[in-house]
Amino acid sequence: MSKAAVIGIVIVGLGVVGGGGYYYASNKANDELHKTISLIEKSIPGSSLKYESSSVSPFSQSATLHKVVFKDDKGHEYTADTLVASGVSQDKLGEVSLDKFHTVVDGGTIDVNHIDIKNAVASKDAVIIEDGKIKKFYPSKVSFDLLNLQDIKAVGPNAHETITVAQYELKNYGLDRKSDQTMKQFEIKSSYSKDNSEGLKVNHMQIDGLDFAKIVATVEQGKTPQVLPGQPQKGTLDGLEYNAKGQIWSLAKIDTENSIAENGDQKSTATFSGLKIDTAHNPQLFALKEMGYNQLDAFGKISASYNKAKQQWSFVPVEMTIKDMGNLNADLQFNGPAALSNANPQSVMTDYKLISLKVILQNQGLLEKAIDQEAKKQSLPADKVKENMINELKQDEANATMPVQKQADEAVIDLINNPKKSMVIAMNPKAPLNAMELVGNSPFSMIEKLNLIVKTEAGK
Repeated sequence: MSKAAVIGIVIVGLGVVGGGGYYYASNKANDELHKTISLIEKSIPGSSLKYESSSVSPFSQSATLHKVVFKDDKGHEYTADTLVASGVSQDKLGEVSLDKFHTVVDGGTIDVNHIDIKNAVASKDAVIIEDGKIKKFYPSKVSFDLLNLQDIKAVGPNAHETITVAQYELKNYGLDRKSDQTMKQFEIKSSYSKDNSEGLKVNHMQIDGLDFAKIVATVEQGKTPQVLPGQPQKGTLDGLEYNAKGQIWSLAKIDTENSIAENGDQKSTATFSGLKIDTAHNPQLFALKEMGYNQLDAFGKISASYNKAKQQWSFVPVEMTIKDMGNLNADLQFNGPAALSNANPQSVMTDYKLISLKVILQNQGLLEKAIDQEAKKQSLPADKVKENMINELKQDEANATMPVQKQADEAVIDLINNPKKSMVIAMNPKAPLNAMELVGNSPFSMIEKLNLIVKTEAGK
């Protein structure tokens, strides 16, 4: 037999074996697909999974379904143009992707252009099955490396509200895993406004190092989600804008960072910039609008630290500068447990004790504008308005019955005469004091126990 003939026979033989093997594997894979679909339907009685066509690749261990319609036991439908699954085993999904996902929820619709899920694993107790039926499902006990949703659109009942998101990505989800989340171009629009301008926009948000599954587990247990110590490790939000009935708020950026040391000490900071609030159409800011403030422009930070050994909190609830207006700084020291989020009203009254509080108000133009505005109203020179204000304060001081009233009057008079000074309001009780120790006390007694002081000091 010639060499060419031998080669020809080998090629034909390989073709027959290969073709036959592929045919057998394909049929076996199709059988497994049908068994899987049947198992899903039996596990959720009353549900169904239908599709127009399918293709199975036994070599890549993937299945593709077209025009998929899943109906759950309550009659809710979930559809997708294409569903591709690969690396599927009893408790694991290697990769799953869906195109053109759609469903109706409570009269509204949810559409997602594309969904990716990678390396999803369900623990043995993630799904509770009794008599072949799913009785309970715990999302917290599922883990995956990636969930990626692109071009999300949710429309509420009667189309009054629409939510759109360009992308949402969740990485490294699972119990005792630190997840990272990304959201891009989030927007809520309300149709109630005439020009459809009301709503909320966020250009970009990033949250890193959060035990997200643990929060989900708390919800599953019927408990209120708690703030986790030291989490998230980092967070960033860029380009927020909120419009409600013409009242516009915007925030250029906020960065957060949290940490917890091995000894239990905690630190948290949030730094923000470009906080802008329009005074037009805002009744609470009408007085500022009259003074000439068309917009408030602020930056600052919030911070907190906890010393576990001393069970002591150092909290800066606000450190803010408002352009052409002034600075506001507050420093609060108190004793109490580390888990602030677990505090209930009763424990707050007893377990948390005030050590000190200091609030500093520094004028950077607000006082002068307030005096000028009053001068216009009364058609008087600004100096005359200041003189009248000081005379009224002196009269109030003469009639004051408590030392702190006199201190406040004296401080405001000094501030009018010396606008570069700062006003200080301080509480320094002789010993840490809880709220229960103030209940039932007269105003004079409360002020005395808090050791409340009002004064001015040289501006920094």
